[in-house]
Amino acid sequence: MLTKRNDILELWRFIFCIMVLGLHFSDAIKIELFNAGYLGVEFFFLVSGYFIGSFYSKQIANKTIPNRIKAIGTYICSRLKRLYPLYLVALFFMLFMRSIINNYRFGDILTLAKSCFAEFILLQWTPIGNTVLISTDWYVPAIFWGGIFFIILLTITGKIGGFILAPTISFLIYRYYFILIGKIDVIASYYGVLRGIAGLGLGIFIYFLCQAIKDFPSHMSKLLFPVPNIILLCICIYSQFGHRSKWDFFIISLYAVCLFILMKAEAPVLNEKIKSVFGLLGKITYPVYLFQMPVIELFLTLFHLV
Repeated sequence: MLTKRNDILELWRFIFCIMVLGLHFSDAIKIELFNAGYLGVEFFFLVSGYFIGSFYSKQIANKTIPNRIKAIGTYICSRLKRLYPLYLVALFFMLFMRSIINNYRFGDILTLAKSCFAEFILLQWTPIGNTVLISTDWYVPAIFWGGIFFIILLTITGKIGGFILAPTISFLIYRYYFILIGKIDVIASYYGVLRGIAGLGLGIFIYFLCQAIKDFPSHMSKLLFPVPNIILLCICIYSQFGHRSKWDFFIISLYAVCLFILMKAEAPVLNEKIKSVFGLLGKITYPVYLFQMPVIELFLTLFHLV
């Protein structure tokens, strides 16, 4: 069952997903809306990294080598089970949409599928990647492969990996982005996985930091808890008029601070109906993200906007 603080986190995951959706929809219909909505994806990475740290701590740490190897396999299987089925459905739905829109014959569909085969096996970020059906779904292999990378790293290095290596890797990747293009973007296929690794590593560091520091006193928790929520709300407002720039890295640092406080501060008590709503919004975040581009393309087609 979700904790109180995670109920709030689920709500923010949904809000940032809508921010990303708003960016892509506005781009499609050529209006100004959520110009910096892409920053919502960075929030997803940090949250996912936090729970990778949690998985390591609960399922891998302090176990024998054979059990650790088994736990790594369990993690990979659980990730595939969680991520891949809906991902595959979204790809086939987009393939169907493209076929209808362009009046493809069966041979044309096979040709398109063949050119996108790397995307079907989560390898569109590698040299074998070519055409992609859903450009925004680079997020899925970034989470999947980035998560495997860090689970193996943590299994080998333990707390050193969580406290030192994970944040160092994140810093080096963000520094690479900062110097090379001065913003967060996917300008080459492998950049998606780099973004994932950077965000996951920072989220893992936040988890280990949370475990190392005692919970805030009750009176301090109540004072601190509104702070990250206000900051995240301000980021949502900023996304309306912001743009890709070096400010992206400042926003990511704010995410890290907010995640830390949300996980350490005592949240207000929510009634069961509100908790269930927040939990539901969190559950639909992933399918909403996956199907946003096919649905946008369907919308544009139905209203003759393409």
